[in-house]
Amino acid sequence: MNIITLHRKISRFPACFSLLSIILMPMIAESSTAFFYGRPMPEDLLAHFRQVVVEPDNIDNIETLSAKGSEIFAYISIGEINPTRTWYSEIPQRWFFGHNKEWGSSIIDLTQQGWHDYLVNTHLARLWNKGYRGFFFDTLDSYQKVADKPEDRLLQEAALARLIKRIYHHFPGVKLIFNRGFEILPDVGHYAVGIAAESLFQSWNQSKQEYSEVNESDRNWLLDKLNQAKHEYGLQVIVIDYVDPKKRGLARKTAKQIAELNFTPWVANPGLDMLGVGESEVFPRRILALYNRNDHPEGLQQSEVHRLLAAPLEYLGYSLHYLDVNEGLPAYVLTGQYAGIVTWFRNDTLLRPGIYQEWLLRQIDSGVRIAIFGSLGFKGDDGFLQQLGVKSIHTTINQPLKIAESDKIVGYEAEIYPRVRGLTAWLALEDSVHKHLSLSDQTGQNLVAVFTGEWGGVALNPYVIERGYNGRQRWIVNPFKFLSKALDLPSIPVPDVTTENGRRLLLVQIDGDGAAIAAEMPGTPRAIKVIRDHFLKEYKLPSTVSIIEGEVTGNSADISTEIENLAKDIFKLNHVEIASHSYSHPLTWFQKNNINASGDDYHLSIQEQEYQFDLNREIDGSVKYINNTLAPENKRTRVFIWTGDGIAGKEALALTRSLGLENINGGGATITQDESTITRIPPLGYAIQDQFQVYAPIASDHIYTNSWQGPFYGFNRVIETMRLTDSPLRFKPLHIHYHFYSGSKIAAVRALKSVYDWSIKQESRPIWVSEYARKANEFQNITLSRRIDGTWKIKGLNALRTVRLPATFGWPDINQSKGIIGVRDVSQGRYVHLLPDDEVLLRTASNSPSSTYLLHSNGEVKKWEWIEKGAYFQMHAHMPLELVITSPKQECYINWAGGKLAGQRQNYSWKFVFPTEDPGAAALICV
Repeated sequence: MNIITLHRKISRFPACFSLLSIILMPMIAESSTAFFYGRPMPEDLLAHFRQVVVEPDNIDNIETLSAKGSEIFAYISIGEINPTRTWYSEIPQRWFFGHNKEWGSSIIDLTQQGWHDYLVNTHLARLWNKGYRGFFFDTLDSYQKVADKPEDRLLQEAALARLIKRIYHHFPGVKLIFNRGFEILPDVGHYAVGIAAESLFQSWNQSKQEYSEVNESDRNWLLDKLNQAKHEYGLQVIVIDYVDPKKRGLARKTAKQIAELNFTPWVANPGLDMLGVGESEVFPRRILALYNRNDHPEGLQQSEVHRLLAAPLEYLGYSLHYLDVNEGLPAYVLTGQYAGIVTWFRNDTLLRPGIYQEWLLRQIDSGVRIAIFGSLGFKGDDGFLQQLGVKSIHTTINQPLKIAESDKIVGYEAEIYPRVRGLTAWLALEDSVHKHLSLSDQTGQNLVAVFTGEWGGVALNPYVIERGYNGRQRWIVNPFKFLSKALDLPSIPVPDVTTENGRRLLLVQIDGDGAAIAAEMPGTPRAIKVIRDHFLKEYKLPSTVSIIEGEVTGNSADISTEIENLAKDIFKLNHVEIASHSYSHPLTWFQKNNINASGDDYHLSIQEQEYQFDLNREIDGSVKYINNTLAPENKRTRVFIWTGDGIAGKEALALTRSLGLENINGGGATITQDESTITRIPPLGYAIQDQFQVYAPIASDHIYTNSWQGPFYGFNRVIETMRLTDSPLRFKPLHIHYHFYSGSKIAAVRALKSVYDWSIKQESRPIWVSEYARKANEFQNITLSRRIDGTWKIKGLNALRTVRLPATFGWPDINQSKGIIGVRDVSQGRYVHLLPDDEVLLRTASNSPSSTYLLHSNGEVKKWEWIEKGAYFQMHAHMPLELVITSPKQECYINWAGGKLAGQRQNYSWKFVFPTEDPGAAALICV
């Protein structure tokens, strides 16, 4: 058989169906099992399972997955070998005594001692040396296809039992799972930890290449065998069923049926090369985002799929994996690893349309949903279009057009004006699609422009974005509703980087430009001095402050010394985090067609004769200058702030990471009352392979002052942006982002003061840029799964401490959850406060918590341990620590530092304000 398809699987199941009893919870937590024989191995997703069975030929190493706590079992075919195996030629033909025509494999004569020796001393020994400590034995009953006589079968079974005993004793501590093998259980059942069987409810017929339901008599026979194995031998029973990947609902239902029998389920495809459904269902958060680099020679950052789609998808809880469609498409099955595919092409001119079309159809056939924006990318023939539920129109469109049908998915920010220019003319097949926008011409032809179906959805130009003068854009399609429907995105706990412990985050970021400028005010102080005296020392908000080495050292000796001394004074402040803004302030960090890297305007004019851009000098060199010359002994540079267009390439990002630096810049929301559109809200950043650039959440003073050309009071409009990125939806944290040159103009200083004054009145949690950057990075890789009992497991948390719950979820059940310390419900969402824990368990309830919990705080939780009358905790903040506790008790107080801190009562809440940022260990007592 094709061994990759042979394997039998088991599953864990998502929990939104009827709940299992709490008594079942320990079993669920301990027995979850996944089978994955594909490549590449999604280690972060498989880490949600206690046991994982893998195809060792497809795994380069198992160390990463093992380190995450999963037990790894290697798939071993005991009774058959497929010629595709790399070691097939090592097996003498005399050891075979039959052939499996369905799978094209050779059946082993189990009485051959040479096979026993080879398997133990060579094949299994190799795997043992690679770190495998568990084996999953498949094809234990293949001999039955050849050995017809009872006496011949007995010989095979006796030989098989001897082989298993030998394996068990040869590899001390090995764990074994059998796939069936019921006949040998009396001899070797006590050597196994589990037994698996395929096709209890749903099956796959290899010869007919079809899925089918198992008939009742076969099911009852198998049930008897499995219950006997469980009760007589104490084995974990794993059931692997097969369901069409497009029928995820049936897979969930089947997993639930299996789990209700107290068996461990795994429901997937016959190849076991996709993530299926088991006791837990993994909910992938990655979206594969395809773009055409030929449309965007200036880079991914200017593509519509990044600029326009990423932010709505991130708000919904998803991260994007970008791929240029010309660079080769994934050959592996995406089902279960990606939540869907999004594309946005400007026209139908892809270079290899045939290859792309075939790939797209394979994804649809495997149950991966696709959202297509703009253009299909190629001229689809009717055979392909039929798969989408449409057909092309071959007659003339008689204008004018009028709107025939529309719903709430369209008309989001801009009204719909019927137009035919740029429209791909398709007709919907009868009852095959859900039409969100269709238009009719004078002959009654009904053209579909925005529609969804069981495979995904399409939003065609010119009905996606309305484009105005000067590059202005507004959404016609509601991207949140369209993406959710087209990709059938489930409601999930959304990792959130805008909020922590119930308060909106607040960042202050100062880019180093203009530090040496003489301010236009009495005494002509340096701009850096104005910022130090009037903002950094006066407001004492945690601030990330950078300098440009070449600007500081490129002045006369007395000015350079003055600026260096001011920088030293700033970096000594406890609430200031040190950052570099490069050596020479290059305009770009990788080659672009419109910028000459050797030109005079590429970077600042600095002292070095004929300096040419050098990546190491810009990053590592500037950081060493700051650390060795400006930073106090106990502080180092922690952040690199990109210059120029603020967009870094892979090499630059990798260098900052190797130096232990966080990075930020570029992006920056510019939404205002005049341009109130989410097209002006950028995503968190962008990934290049394993590197991630963090965007600045809000645009800097440079934007609001028209590139520092005026009006110089313009930065006060950033307050509009901070309001509009918070309401009605919270997209971004508060962010005061400016340059030293804002200290050089009286109008700019006044504007900056108004921004500070407004910001400190907001209820916030102030943090450094490095803390925000770690959250943005972590957002990309957090993984989620849901158990059959409804419990969500959230893995990969450390810096990021908040999930936003959809209202339909209800409230967190703090007593039945792990790693949950509180919740706050505000108009922007229901924000749940998490402990730093690699594995948080979240259970929900219909009512708000009736016990004591943290409502909100401006601090970071280091430790939190619930006790009978409250909690032991340790927190710290960048400003005097505040926390608000909700409790049904009559009184709450805090014991700390040998004294008692009384709270200010507010209905059912108590507000505590410490006189220090770091009060150390404390105890919350509510009585």
